[in-house]
Amino acid sequence: MIKNHQFKLVIFDLDGTLTQERSIWEYIHKKLRKWYGFAEEYQNLFLAGKISYEEFCERDAQVWKGMKVEELSKIVETVPFHPGVDELIDYIKQKGLKLSMVSSGLSLLSNWVHEKYGFDYSVSNDLLHENGILTGKVKIQVNYDKKAEWVKKIVKQFGVNPEEVVAIGDSKGDMDMFQMVGFSIAFNSSCKDLDKIASVCIQSQNLADIIPRIPIY
Repeated sequence: MIKNHQFKLVIFDLDGTLTQERSIWEYIHKKLRKWYGFAEEYQNLFLAGKISYEEFCERDAQVWKGMKVEELSKIVETVPFHPGVDELIDYIKQKGLKLSMVSSGLSLLSNWVHEKYGFDYSVSNDLLHENGILTGKVKIQVNYDKKAEWVKKIVKQFGVNPEEVVAIGDSKGDMDMFQMVGFSIAFNSSCKDLDKIASVCIQSQNLADIIPRIPIY
């Protein structure tokens, strides 16, 4: 790990890290009553390795075909955040670090969070639409377990080294990102393998509890 004062950028995962819901896909399905006995099966197939992440996302997107983007946006904006999110983000900004977000979830959520909290950069997956109506297609930009590809792009854009980055995440999908950066924080992790490679593991219901553990002063 490099010297504390040299960290210049924080990269957050979104689902389950900033928000209390580990999957925005699942959250929307449940709100629309299309999860149990339906979309839930797609997730089970993916987790069992029977379909790719791309196919999993495509099947999910098909469920919402014909709906208005506005309808999903209203659902997305009801997602509960972890307490302490304001304090943590304000602290990072006060220390002069850039804020970034890499999510294998949906841009409907990440774009909203980006604007709400003033992130410098964010990327996730786009539900395609025509004239405000969802087409049932999805543009995959962030694969579930390939966030390191985006870490490379982000550090290049901001002119920093991977060693100057702090990453914060909660799941197996954050592992390759953690392995690239100078300091990593597993927050309420659902993955023992992630815990093993994280610089710090925190179990808490409040994101502000990260503040004394994050090496920026």
